[in-house]
Amino acid sequence: MAKLHFRPYIPNQTVLFPQRIDENIAATDPVRIVNAVIDNLNLESFKKLYKETGRCPYHPKMMLKVIIYAYMNNIYSCRKIE
Repeated sequence: MAKLHFRPYIPNQTVLFPQRIDENIAATDPVRIVNAVIDNLNLESFKKLYKETGRCPYHPKMMLKVIIYAYMNNIYSCRKIE
């Protein structure tokens, strides 16, 4: 099986100014719990579902974090998540 290539996913990426995105999130914010839990999951079984052709997909951990955080905030519509 060929190596899968995901779109870049860099959670510690700096923004336009020299600060990290996570510096703007409170230490007690629930998003930190979601981030920690998802980072510790083994998602290797998800990678088997991806095809090697087409555009690079978004990283499964990033997508799962977005979906779970949206659900925690009572957002269930994909259009509203966008």
